[in-house]
Amino acid sequence: MTTSASEVKEPVRCNRCIMDETVGGIRFDKDGVCNYCHMHDSMDKLFPIGKAGEKILKDIAVSIRKSGKGKPYDCVVGFSGGRDTSYCLHYAKEVLGLKPLAVHFDNGWTSEKARSNMENICAKLGVDLHIVTMDWDDSRELTNANIRACVPYVDLTNDIGIAYTLYSTAAKNDIKYILLSHSFREEGVAPLLWNYMDARYTRAIIKRFVKTKINHFKNADIHHFLYWLFIKRIKVVNVTNYYNDMGRQIEKTLIERYGWQEPDGHHMDNELFILIYNYAWRKFGIDWRVVDVAAQVRTGILTREEGLAIMASPPYFDNEEFVSQSLEKQQMSREEFEAIIAAPNKYFLDYPNYYSWVKLFKWPFKLLCRMHILPIHAYEKYFEAI
Repeated sequence: MTTSASEVKEPVRCNRCIMDETVGGIRFDKDGVCNYCHMHDSMDKLFPIGKAGEKILKDIAVSIRKSGKGKPYDCVVGFSGGRDTSYCLHYAKEVLGLKPLAVHFDNGWTSEKARSNMENICAKLGVDLHIVTMDWDDSRELTNANIRACVPYVDLTNDIGIAYTLYSTAAKNDIKYILLSHSFREEGVAPLLWNYMDARYTRAIIKRFVKTKINHFKNADIHHFLYWLFIKRIKVVNVTNYYNDMGRQIEKTLIERYGWQEPDGHHMDNELFILIYNYAWRKFGIDWRVVDVAAQVRTGILTREEGLAIMASPPYFDNEEFVSQSLEKQQMSREEFEAIIAAPNKYFLDYPNYYSWVKLFKWPFKLLCRMHILPIHAYEKYFEAI
């Protein structure tokens, strides 16, 4: 017996944003509003923008400048050449009067636009740019291993590489603050089932799915974080939480002052994301746009109708030509890729991980986030988004 199109049941959708029951970890209250909307509201109260946010940032900047007195740098700014990190660097130097060191982790997929943006902005700001380039053989094989693991998010080892690079660079240069620019108002918080990382989970994937020797990859394990957070006393400030990053004013500022070039899609300062998003879409039915679009509906950047229209449009990562080029660069055959797409889906819970340990430290974790020792969106993600 076949089911007609009219009989296909529509998924239950949040009455406020556009997320539906296919989103990992989603729950609905009695009014049909999802937990991601409640998460947004909680963070919105915790992190004011406007005059209140400006005052908080200025107070934080006083502490940052004090920590860097007599040093060439007082903070590390994670820098990709994309919109948010570019404006964060501008804000740190021009508005807060800090002495930032721009730090970029290159996994071999940094776009030419992103490279040009980083060079131009740093030159015009008079800011030093420190680039850590991952060994290409390691980068390629680690990404392929994540794909072979059949899990939703295959940028795991690159994210760990970014974290290790930011913290180790800060520690080496005796810098006490790392400035990040993840915007919960524009980018939301990714579901944990879709985007999980820890060192034990990483080791398990490497051990089982890597086919060649890994020579230079640095895994960020618990002892590393204990050293960085409690011995070196490095703190993390998500600057974007405190200023209005909504609308097109940020792009206008970047273009007019620095000749900034807009990437060809979200996260496309790193071109691997076409493959990452295409893989997740085809294998899991995950359309990564939903995280950003839902956040922008909650914030009021988009109406709910506009958000639904975007999600109904063809995704920019539905680009078979670029996927083929990416697979060729990754040295993964189309046959292997298609076999992985057809294989049973897996999640981080199917592999050894630290999550059971993490859950035991929920309240200390929350305290560390409130003290700017860990990024606050990490708490929301690890304890509220599953």
